Amino acid sequence: MSEEQSRLEKLNNIKEKGINPYISTCRRTHTINEVCEDFDSLLKKGDKISLVGRLRLMRGHGKASFADLEDGTGRMQIYLKHDIIGAETYTFFVDNIDVGDFIEIEGTLFLTKTNEKTLVVEKLKLLSKTLLPLPEKWHGLSDPELKSRKRYLDLLANPEVKNVFITRSRLIKLIRRFFDERDYLEVETPILQPMAGGAAAKPFTTHHNALDIDMYLRIAPELYLKRLIVGGFEKVYEVAKCFRNEGIDWAHNPEFTQIEFYQAYADYRDLMRLTEELMSFLVQELTGGEELIYGNHRLSFKTPFPKLDYRQALIEHANIDIVDYPEATDLAEKAIDMGLKIEKKWGKGKLIDEIYKELVRPKLINPVFIINHPIELSPLAKKIENNPKYVERFQLVIAGAEFCNAYSELNDPLDQENRFKEQQELLAKGDEEAQSADNDFVEALKYGMPPTAGEGIGIDRLLMLFTNIHNIKEGILFPTMRPKTENSK
Repeated sequence: MSEEQSRLEKLNNIKEKGINPYISTCRRTHTINEVCEDFDSLLKKGDKISLVGRLRLMRGHGKASFADLEDGTGRMQIYLKHDIIGAETYTFFVDNIDVGDFIEIEGTLFLTKTNEKTLVVEKLKLLSKTLLPLPEKWHGLSDPELKSRKRYLDLLANPEVKNVFITRSRLIKLIRRFFDERDYLEVETPILQPMAGGAAAKPFTTHHNALDIDMYLRIAPELYLKRLIVGGFEKVYEVAKCFRNEGIDWAHNPEFTQIEFYQAYADYRDLMRLTEELMSFLVQELTGGEELIYGNHRLSFKTPFPKLDYRQALIEHANIDIVDYPEATDLAEKAIDMGLKIEKKWGKGKLIDEIYKELVRPKLINPVFIINHPIELSPLAKKIENNPKYVERFQLVIAGAEFCNAYSELNDPLDQENRFKEQQELLAKGDEEAQSADNDFVEALKYGMPPTAGEGIGIDRLLMLFTNIHNIKEGILFPTMRPKTENSK
């Protein structure tokens, strides 16, 4: 008989006794953590304690049994004795209760001879019967796909995994606190949009039946947040779910979380200083110092972070000066010579970016600001006044990965209109990541937007950094997965 069949048989036995195996109410006077922290006082008082939770371990000894009970706050030992709990209840426990079942117990506390904090059970009630056994040693630990696909088992078997997501919650709260304390207003903008804009990415497309129009899951909240700056807000931020129809790898998931924030009367230099403050604040709050370990690297977050010009970074780390390649065709030939796989439809901006991502970024370990990007990469950023082929933009790179993207926002409506036209030409040539022309946004700019700087920071990437995980899926509770096949588990 299989384990599941055995449990089903026990379930039927329970029902035949007239006991509901899935009740809706229960009683709890304390959490397990509360009992453990205040154990001496509770022991002295001798009061009855009611606990609820999942059985994680059972050890029978004839007419007495020990077990471990676990709730969301911790785990402690419980003791069941035939002549204390009663013969009928004890037999019911031995015959019908399994590891993994949820129970409610009531009893008093005592210390064992080995000083184990324990509750002597006087009453027991089944709350929920489980039909599949918990993995004692979860084999999915060696299979990242199974860990992501069956996250509930991963969480049950591995306390360190649970801690990752506790840290994620804390990280988001700290980010909100940082911006709230600086008088930024948290806002919400549409996830379902009539036009995908704000980043270079291929969107997910859907259809609204009532309006009979195609719509898009947002790739970024940027253009809506800047409309709010036009409307008179000076500091706004959004913790935003975004979606990009792109490949899945260690650093990318089609659904991800970022914070975007915008500040009027500021430029990208102001946001570099703000980003240094934010990162220092997060490192201090989460580690207690100025350093953290990521993989084999000890990363220093002592400010100020160094700055490296984008063009100079390519010269230093890829031995290429993009000024020598004014045409996309010439740059494409050079990229092929450098061993890169490229596509014919790529424009100059995409080619530059791929060279940078493949040959430069992996070499940048300690926090560094890459600044002053080529204009081809930045259709929404303001030109550098005395060097109009480049824009006022920066990215924070740590351990070979990009953690934020920011720039002085383009607020010249005519320039923005022209850049949208250039993006449309790239779309027509087959570049699926080029941005659509948002005429409503151009109209908003014509009503006037003050000097503004904006930034986006990937929260999933930050979590990887602070929990020393090396695949973005490990920090997303339910990441996007390939559909199961007949041969998959």
